[in-house]
This record gives sequence, C-alpha cells and structure tokens, in this order.
Amino acid sequence: MKPENLVFEHYHEFAEKISPVVRAALSGELNLPEQRQFSEAWIGLALFGHKGIASLEEIVGSADAINHGIPTPEEVAWAFLRLRKRGWLEVKGGSYGLTLEGRQAIDVIVSQDHLERLNEWISSNPPSGPLTHMDVFLTLGRTRTKSD
Repeated sequence: MKPENLVFEHYHEFAEKISPVVRAALSGELNLPEQRQFSEAWIGLALFGHKGIASLEEIVGSADAINHGIPTPEEVAWAFLRLRKRGWLEVKGGSYGLTLEGRQAIDVIVSQDHLERLNEWISSNPPSGPLTHMDVFLTLGRTRTKSD
C-alpha cells in the first residue's frame, strides 16, 4: 500500500488499517520486504517524541509531523522489527515505545531530534542484536556523520 492510495480523515483510521500488518510482522507471521533504512530512523524518532508507550495512532501522527508524510504499514512494521532487534522497542498490547536503552541510544545520536543524523547512523549500523546507549556512543567515534 502506498500512502497516496490511503485516504483517511484521521490517524485513527490509518492506525486501524496498519495494525494487523504490524502485529503479523512482530509475531513472525508476515515476512516483509526490506524497506528504506530511513524508515527505521523516521519511526524511531517518532517513538522518541513520546516519553512512554504510545498508540499506533499517536506514532503515525508524530511520524507525519516529523516528515510531513504518512508511513506505509510496511514501513512501520519493518521499522518496529529492526528496533526490536536492537533491543529498543517496547510493546504493550497495541501500544509501542522505546525501551530505556533505546531512548538513551537515540538521545546519544540525535541530541536535538535530528532525523538526518539518526538516519545516517542507522544506515551505517545495521542491527545485529541488542545495543546499549554506551555501545552506540562508542560507534559514534567510528561513524562520522555529515553533520559532524
């Protein structure tokens, strides 16, 4: 599904449509094609904007505010899978957030909510397992971003 093919009056309607895709992907029932790495940064920063667990509706709204666009169901699900592999995704029922380590790691990377910097770091550091914020900090010396 492309965002331009989805016409919704409210984020709630969009969240209802993508929720089954997200649940199926997180449970392992759905294999997704690889998405742009930007999707993980985009959704990660949307989660970072919430201080705790947020509904899918709130996350989609935050993603729209950050990038002036609605992520596809596949982008959201793929980003969640990657964030979970890093040990950064917390799931409580139908709500999602960052783990403490995820929040601290993203904070180390972005400092001031810079989507481009997070995207560059994510593009240079594919998930290989859980990462602590200290692991991330140590990679920053090896991974110089354009903004450095």
